[in-house]
Amino acid sequence: MAVAGAAASIFAGSRIAESFVAAPGALAQPVALRGSGVAPAAADPAGASNMGAFAVAAALGGAAAFGAAAARSRASGRQAKTAARYTTQVILPSLAWIRTGLKKADIDPCGLKAVTLAGNDVLVGRTEAGKLFTVGNLCPHIGTPMSEGADVIGDVIVCPLHGSSFKVTTGELLDWCVSPPIIGPLTGLLIEKKNMLIFECRESGIFGGGDIEVLVDTNAKKAYEADYWKGLLDAQGKDDGSFY
Repeated sequence: MAVAGAAASIFAGSRIAESFVAAPGALAQPVALRGSGVAPAAADPAGASNMGAFAVAAALGGAAAFGAAAARSRASGRQAKTAARYTTQVILPSLAWIRTGLKKADIDPCGLKAVTLAGNDVLVGRTEAGKLFTVGNLCPHIGTPMSEGADVIGDVIVCPLHGSSFKVTTGELLDWCVSPPIIGPLTGLLIEKKNMLIFECRESGIFGGGDIEVLVDTNAKKAYEADYWKGLLDAQGKDDGSFY
C-alpha cells in the first residue's frame, strides 16, 4: 500500500509539473471577458515560476516516499527469514556437578525422587541400607519412567512395567523383561539388552549433609539433538550435500 501511494504521488507530481512548467505560455496569455471593456491583465511570470517549483518539489517528495517504502519492504523481507536453530556438529561432553535441591534426609531407604538436571532425567534414591545412588530415570527397554512405581530391593532396582532389574551401583543388567509371563519376554526380544545408565553423586558441604549433587553431562541434550538432525538429514542425503 505504501509503494502504491508513493507511485501515485510521483505520477500526480509529474502531471502538475507538465501543466505549470512544460507549457508556461498558456499562463502568459490570459483572455479578457467579452464586452467587459477591461483589458486583459498582464501575465505574472513570478507566479508561474512559483507554481512550477511547487510541482517539482511535489514530484521529488513522491520519489523520496517511494524510496523509503521500498527500503522498508526490503528490510521487512530480510527480518522475516528464520535462522537455523539446529546443528549436526559433534558435541563433546561437558561434565559438571549440579545440585538437585534434595538432601539425603528427604529420601527414605528404598525411596526414589526424579529430577531433571541440564536435560538429563535422573532418579535419586537410597538402597535398603540407606546408601545414596543416582541412575537414569528411563528403563533401557522402552523408556518406562522408573519413578512411576519401580521397586528397590537391596541394591537392585526393578522396572515397574516388565520387571527388568539392574544393580544401582554399576547399572549391570540382572533380568530382562521377565513379566508378565509370555508378553514380557516377547517384548524383550524386540529390543537389544542394555545396562542401566548410572551417575556419580555426592553430598555437598565440607562434612556432607548438604544438597545432593550429581555429575552430569551438560551437553547431553545438545548432543542428542545433533545426532537426531544428522540422522534425519543423512537419511535424505542432505547432510553432506551429495544427493541434492
